[in-house]
Amino acid sequence: MGLMDKLTAGIERVAEEADKAIDKGKAKVGEMQIEMQMDGLAKKLGYLVFDFYRGREVDQALRQKLLDDLSQLEDRLFQARAEAAAASGPDAPGGADEQAGAASESDRVPPFGA
Repeated sequence: MGLMDKLTAGIERVAEEADKAIDKGKAKVGEMQIEMQMDGLAKKLGYLVFDFYRGREVDQALRQKLLDDLSQLEDRLFQARAEAAAASGPDAPGGADEQAGAASESDRVPPFGA
């Protein structure tokens, strides 16, 4: 293999790794956006709970919509995380094998009331 062939192969590997890093970054941004949406819904739901606690009238249809939307977002978040783990591959650092059993407490969405 000549010097130019080795150089070309090295450049191609670097380009592939850069593409993987960009894809991983995009996935993380997507997860963060979902988490931010969930935080907004949880905040609204928290105000409804506070209103209920204070004896104010609470719109049950709105409460249910917030709960449904929050559940859907949680499902999307879990799906996005699973896809990111699968895309990184089992041999990659932080890949599917490493992430499968190593979901930290910070990766889990806390249940209500926690």
